[in-house]
Amino acid sequence: MDTETAILNAAFGILESQGPSALTTRAVCEAAGIKAPTLYHHFGDKDGLEQAMIRRGLADFMRRKQQPPSSSELLVQLRSGWDVALEFALKRPALFSLLWHHARSQPSLVADAHALMHARVQRLVDTGRFKVTVDTAALAVWAASQGLLSLVLQGNSRKDIEVISELLFNAVVDKLSDSQSPKKS
Repeated sequence: MDTETAILNAAFGILESQGPSALTTRAVCEAAGIKAPTLYHHFGDKDGLEQAMIRRGLADFMRRKQQPPSSSELLVQLRSGWDVALEFALKRPALFSLLWHHARSQPSLVADAHALMHARVQRLVDTGRFKVTVDTAALAVWAASQGLLSLVLQGNSRKDIEVISELLFNAVVDKLSDSQSPKKS
């Protein structure tokens, strides 16, 4: 294993076992068995290390999100993406928290995930399933999913989050499918 991978693995170990607040350069150096100049050589600083961790986590997330859904049904495909995002947040809450923190100031971090969701929503609008503009539908789906994911950050139970997930997804889909929905954002 190369040094950069060893440092990242040590950082992920700390993040997942102790949370984002424990992710210090000193702790990572100790866990990886290196000196600070080695970490700085590979990542520049703590922010560079966090960015590398986020890129690695997002790459894994996007691989799962881009896997072909088990169905050609467009709503199943949209729900699949929704569920992948939720499962990622539930299984890796510390990494998700780190990503959430950085995405607020760097929305480009989640641009690929947003684009994939937008494309799935576009097909639902194009087929007439969603009765609103694609921008309205995409904003509604994104806002609902982000609200759901914030429940993970708040420490709500998995059971409660799964119940709310079902409720929110169905409510948004029902409203977007309603011919009485507003047509503009």
